[in-house]
Amino acid sequence: MAKKAKKVGLFDIIMIIASAIGLVLAVIGLCVPFFAQVTESIVGGGTETIGLFADFEVLEALMEGDLTIAVVQAFAIISLIVTALASVLVILGKLGFIKVGFLTRLIFAIVTVVLAVLVVVFAATYAAQSPLNLDVGELGSTSFVASAGAYLMMVGGIVSGVSLFLSKLK
Repeated sequence: MAKKAKKVGLFDIIMIIASAIGLVLAVIGLCVPFFAQVTESIVGGGTETIGLFADFEVLEALMEGDLTIAVVQAFAIISLIVTALASVLVILGKLGFIKVGFLTRLIFAIVTVVLAVLVVVFAATYAAQSPLNLDVGELGSTSFVASAGAYLMMVGGIVSGVSLFLSKLK
């Protein structure tokens, strides 16, 4: 006898779209600037953006902390891979190609969300140890901060992780 095809409902479609959007956000996050140098002074201000894979050699030579850009890059890549796997699990599970138990789904969803949050934590920590963070009172200030790329990766990972958790993949 032929096996019945799995019927895809509205909730299934919403979860598939949410996980795909999460993956797209994470990929975009890796491609857009991860850090920004924000300068404010009495004569004006400006922002210079820096990608995750730019050359940080000179900056790291002047840094006081132990966190290197390699750690931030590694967590960003690992988070992207885990986010992609979570999205694939949701899509294949909702279409009926695979079955994933609750405990496996729960653990993988938690790992996805935690890694996504750690990307921002490490990016912000890396930026905070920069010697480019200066404040000269009313004359001006400059700050090296985590930028849109880190936050997009976090949001994408959280969206994919939550959609994996909420999906019933049996």
